[in-house]
Amino acid sequence: MKKYILLSLVGAALVSCRLDDNLDPNKVLTDQVKPNLRLSGASTTAYAVQAGNMNALGNAWTNTWSGNFAQFGNPFTTESNLEITTTYRQAIFMDMYRAVTRFQRIIDFGNDYANYVAISKIQKAYYMQYIVDLYGSVPYTEAFQELEVPTPKYDSDVNVYKGLVSELLDARKLIDQYGTNPTQTVESAADPIFKGNMAKWKSFANTVLLKFAVRLANTSNADGIALRNQIISELAGATYITADVAINPGYSNASPDSQNPLYFNFGKYTNTGATNTNGYYLMTASDHAVKVLTGDASKITSGISDARVSFLFTSGKMYNNTSAGGAAGYYGYPQGMSNDDYKVHMGYTVNALKPSLANFSFLAGPSFYSANAATATGQSKDGYLMMLSESEFLQSEAALRGYNGFSAAQAHFEAGVNASYTFDGKASDGAAYITSIAAKSKVGWAGSNDDKIAAIQYQRWVALINYNGAESYINYLRTGYPETPLATTTVRTNKPWRLLYPASEYSNNSANVPVVSQADIFVKNNFTPFIYK
Repeated sequence: MKKYILLSLVGAALVSCRLDDNLDPNKVLTDQVKPNLRLSGASTTAYAVQAGNMNALGNAWTNTWSGNFAQFGNPFTTESNLEITTTYRQAIFMDMYRAVTRFQRIIDFGNDYANYVAISKIQKAYYMQYIVDLYGSVPYTEAFQELEVPTPKYDSDVNVYKGLVSELLDARKLIDQYGTNPTQTVESAADPIFKGNMAKWKSFANTVLLKFAVRLANTSNADGIALRNQIISELAGATYITADVAINPGYSNASPDSQNPLYFNFGKYTNTGATNTNGYYLMTASDHAVKVLTGDASKITSGISDARVSFLFTSGKMYNNTSAGGAAGYYGYPQGMSNDDYKVHMGYTVNALKPSLANFSFLAGPSFYSANAATATGQSKDGYLMMLSESEFLQSEAALRGYNGFSAAQAHFEAGVNASYTFDGKASDGAAYITSIAAKSKVGWAGSNDDKIAAIQYQRWVALINYNGAESYINYLRTGYPETPLATTTVRTNKPWRLLYPASEYSNNSANVPVVSQADIFVKNNFTPFIYK
């Protein structure tokens, strides 16, 4: 059966000049669309899932964002009450599988496009790890074959991990063999991440392998432990990323689809200049997040103000039952509180003046905020698969846990903090902050090894606020850190260990998808991803 894809006018123009003159460029055979015309689309589509639904989920469940009751009736309701269903954020599963299938189509071209294959294997492993960590057992060996196998079987989570690690190791071998081969060069314009620099791709592959090894730190699964040990051995002498892993295929304000997906989802203005009410204003900073960052006495950071707060969130005026508002500062909604709850929380009666937008902190930084639409630049800013701070925190945790070949845990921890301060435009404040937290267990490098593990997770969470919430949430599930209060509206005693499979799987692949109930996701059982048990 012949397979066809639809091409945009630009894509058709680019492809048509390379095809037989008898082929209609608007109905191009898929095997004629080569990897150099596929890679950028695959990369940007996958990143959009991370930057959008996954990011929102993680920032909500790490109690970083809260629903904005000053403007909406029931914002972030499910994120707060945790009444999860099979339709809740099911796009994470469905859209990521669609995106990763694009990488698989490139992989299918084989060694004639070895470096494109290597890049695709690295990204496939990077993104599919998130799916395993959020869902457990998932389709893998029969997946990505939508025509041949429309209802793929589910593979165990540990076996998917083993397969993804194998793909990363294969990618490294391909780069070693073909990375500098002039006949295998990746076009700069085709690669929106490293512009065809295969040495950087190998360092990223190593960093992703290290993330797999650290994810496996607490598992009791025998295959998982063996895999962790294999990865550590494979990483002997490895190099890791030395800069943020940015992606930018040419983001712009030309259309909604051309915007940086961070800005499209959560930035202040749409591409037409209208206020992005249902994105930017849907959530505020949470009360928990701003209190932690400003050193509130109720938090583990008591007495220590973090300069990064001004990059992460806008300032507001304290709600004081007046239209003018009170003292300027950083103010967030406690997760789950309605307007009336918040009035009482602040010491007023339920018939007091309604809180307004001016009372709260929203997303800041050039990726999200600008004073007006004319000065907005977030739509064309880089996105970030992984930040340099993440790499440093991974190396710190690996050294602290005694992984062979890793050392200088404290130095990597401090390098991670400094990298975060640099990303947030506060490079000159990093050293003083590290000094200020030196004796603060679970925040700085102090106390027991468990306290230091907690400090790594805390600093990773701050570094990723607004940018990669899913990463922070997975590390919270894996380690129990950092402190993450439940919303006031939930009757649950803990956050979910996983998501439910999407309703579409129960409709279209019912013979294979495991039957998981809402109750199952709040307890550790055979459906819980193996890295958490």
